[in-house]
Amino acid sequence: MAEIDYQSTPSTDLERIIESANRLGVELDEEEALQWLTAMAAHKESDEITMDFRSGVFGHRVVMLDFNEEQLEHFRKIGKLVEFEDQPGVVETALALSGSSAQSKIQTYPGDADYFERVNILAPSRGEACQILADLIREKALGTLSGDNYQLIEVKFGSYPYDIVKGDKLIKIGTPISWTALEIQDGRIEAFRPDGTKSVIRWEDAAADPGWCKLDWVIADPARGKLSNASNMLDVTWEAPDGSITPLDNYLDAYQITGDGFFADIARQTADYVLRDLTHPEGGFYSALDAESEGEEGKFYVWELEEFRRVLGDAEAELWGRIFNHDFLFVAEF
Repeated sequence: MAEIDYQSTPSTDLERIIESANRLGVELDEEEALQWLTAMAAHKESDEITMDFRSGVFGHRVVMLDFNEEQLEHFRKIGKLVEFEDQPGVVETALALSGSSAQSKIQTYPGDADYFERVNILAPSRGEACQILADLIREKALGTLSGDNYQLIEVKFGSYPYDIVKGDKLIKIGTPISWTALEIQDGRIEAFRPDGTKSVIRWEDAAADPGWCKLDWVIADPARGKLSNASNMLDVTWEAPDGSITPLDNYLDAYQITGDGFFADIARQTADYVLRDLTHPEGGFYSALDAESEGEEGKFYVWELEEFRRVLGDAEAELWGRIFNHDFLFVAEF
């Protein structure tokens, strides 16, 4: 690790670290701030990834500063509950803690223990890949319905193929299906069409369009003496025999269902953006863009009200100013 001469470290650097932490609701003392500075200074001169061998958890060396050994072990145990197992030659997975440094520090709900899992399914056809996924998720849900310190809340799997009424709520076509534990056990959801006709949606029917796949549990958190939410959001792809990889969710599915070119355009734009701006030269992907530009935080992300007047006109600019109750707006870079 690169060394820093703490005596020569500008006090403004420490102040900037502490101020940014306070803005996020995190308290840092000077010693902790120096640890962050040391890690960032070492960033360019050492491997970005570090591993805690005791817990078996690895991640970016700066992010890992947020966790002590007890916390790493805590999240590792939850990971064992939510993760999907590899099946050699059929299912390949990789689990990550989502929003790592914010876990239960800045946002206490619903980001208590959110995970993200890459699931790649090798199968001769898309239909077979979808069926494998359906079996995987149902087996996982049934195997983790409840235990001494956890209980399954719901599973999102599939999309409604038409408008239905469930209870007193109208659910539109294409909406992700939320399955309760009982509905997963029964393998079916009973509801009604808007005209009052009884409708039954079966688990195997939902497999044709997996859509947004997510599992949620409520878990006991002894360390903080409360109940927390644990979730696993799946990013599922199908790998064909020729090696081509196709997503099994997102806007591409919406396009396939509706035929609306709008969804296809959004999918293409998203892919172009990721490949252009979020792809590392060695093949990995960045999780976010840095808001610091030309040495100033948010220079290209903060629009003054006068700039909005020039673009939108006085009436609309004033409306946006009132909505945000300020004379400037934080927006994505255009």
